[in-house]
Amino acid sequence: MNELRLNNNHDLELSDGGSISRILKDDSDAFRKESEQQCLCMLKCEEGESFVDYTHGVPWFKRILGLPAQHLDVATAIIRKKLSQLPTVKKVVQVVLEVKGGRRNMGGKFKVQARDGNVTTGEF
Repeated sequence: MNELRLNNNHDLELSDGGSISRILKDDSDAFRKESEQQCLCMLKCEEGESFVDYTHGVPWFKRILGLPAQHLDVATAIIRKKLSQLPTVKKVVQVVLEVKGGRRNMGGKFKVQARDGNVTTGEF
């Protein structure tokens, strides 16, 4: 574990000296932070967008955003499956989706149990 640390805007976090920060295994909370960050990276990426791994990301445009609001259970199942495939996630505890601003925006919250047993949450 020596992953780049991202800030709240999902950009690289810089230390006080201006160097790129990392999530280090020495940090007592490192595995939970890495798990949360991997989940957010998955959720904020469209499937096929990454040139390194075309399976990374959620099929927002292909499968989810075209669904009627009453079919959020289908979208939730897709997201749960994608999160469960992450190497740091042991179990997806909860995914809650909500449609914001009419039918044009979707967001939500997740809660996952990391492989070390700690539970982490996030919003997307």
